[in-house]
Amino acid sequence: MSDEYILDDVIETFSDEDTLLSDIQNNPVKWLLSLAIIVPGMAYTMADESSYASAMTTWGLSDNLDWILAIFVTGQLFIAPLSCYFLARTGNVAPGLFIAMGGSAILVANPLEIAEFSEAIGWPFAIFCLVLSAPMLIVLKSKKKLLDPGKERLVWCTLLSTAILVYSIAAIVPSSGVALADFSCEDEAGSLLSEVDVLSGASDACSALTYRYAPLLGMVAAISWAWPKGKKIIDDLSDDFLDGLKD
Repeated sequence: MSDEYILDDVIETFSDEDTLLSDIQNNPVKWLLSLAIIVPGMAYTMADESSYASAMTTWGLSDNLDWILAIFVTGQLFIAPLSCYFLARTGNVAPGLFIAMGGSAILVANPLEIAEFSEAIGWPFAIFCLVLSAPMLIVLKSKKKLLDPGKERLVWCTLLSTAILVYSIAAIVPSSGVALADFSCEDEAGSLLSEVDVLSGASDACSALTYRYAPLLGMVAAISWAWPKGKKIIDDLSDDFLDGLKD
């Protein structure tokens, strides 16, 4: 089967209203919880505010409640992979996939929070992010236990693999950049963060930062191990992501 037909199947199945509505009707509580987990972070991302406190003030809420937004934005570092894992373990693969994709998108749209965590914790944070990606890989590896063979499994694997790649770009790439700065750069990581966006672009501040994308190649290999039949799709997706970051 060619890649063109595979992607057509993904779009067709994902946009199948009957399938999606049926799952929502069968699991209304879990879908409401999934929306409650993702919507606040999406609202903050779309609001384009400079801080959690300013967003709360704009929405007419006390800025003392900014910690709530921190949970639903930066907290996606934990929420996305762990929710995906535990929901999949209970047979709720669609809500789990929704949180994995939504949480990863929120993280990649708010890179400063991850960079600040990396700066505060140092190189151990990169290892921590790698460990946190494991639950989604385990879920992908367990696909045969979760879904019957066919178009639906193919679509689910493609979308979950995409979510894992986005999560890796959001968390592992910047934390790896700070780890490389800790070990290989003369300047402190904090000063480097003020000079270069650790998520994208090249830096003259420290040549070692150009290797921060290396763990992404390892993640591509891990996804290919978890889903051997999707290796070509994953390679194409990762190439598109990397090309997009370079632009």
